[in-house]
Amino acid sequence: MEEKLVDMKISGSGNINGGRYNEVKISGAAKVEGDIECHSYKCSGSSFTNGSVKAHMVGISGSTKLSGNINADEITVSGSLHILGDADTKKMKISGGSDIGGSLHAEEVQISGTVFMNGDCEAENFNVRGEFKIGGLLNAGNIDVEMCGSCRVKDIGGENIKVKLGRRRLFTKMLNFFANGGRLEAGTIEGDDIFLENTTAKIVRGNNVVIGDNCDIEVIEYRNKVNIDSTSKTICKKID
Repeated sequence: MEEKLVDMKISGSGNINGGRYNEVKISGAAKVEGDIECHSYKCSGSSFTNGSVKAHMVGISGSTKLSGNINADEITVSGSLHILGDADTKKMKISGGSDIGGSLHAEEVQISGTVFMNGDCEAENFNVRGEFKIGGLLNAGNIDVEMCGSCRVKDIGGENIKVKLGRRRLFTKMLNFFANGGRLEAGTIEGDDIFLENTTAKIVRGNNVVIGDNCDIEVIEYRNKVNIDSTSKTICKKID
């Protein structure tokens, strides 16, 4: 006989024991003791989970902190999410802020806020309209970044890589002058087709490379084509 799962809802303050549920909904303040497995985990208030969360859908419009890992088909954050462990999901959409202590593994990542993570980020598509800091490797098939703040990553690997200033372009350029905002800092950036603006890197390596405004690249290694803006500094090497 199939187990019937119950809903768990907190609208004031309270505690939730770890276990299996249908829906967990927190609109007040809650502490979760143990691992949670559920169909949906929604928090529009404040929650702390002393464990991991596994769900079909996670929606955070308040503030949530997890001491473990999170595994979900879809994670949507319009508030604040702090994960001490790893995040594993098909789709992650962030319009608020997220802090990941471990690594992020996803098919689709959409960021219109801020993300900080200590580990690696692996995705099929990585789209950013904001800022990020990644302590490890960013590896994605398609990388599309519009910077609205400082971005930092150890190394980048992908097929199609585009990094440029965001829509508030003139404001960001002024901010760059005073506070180094709207800039990407990386070690090695390697891909097939690469377009970069306002980027500092040691090595850029690709088939077709376009270096736009205000880049400082130590060495560019290219196979087919390279185009460099006059405002950028670099040394070029053609490779086989």
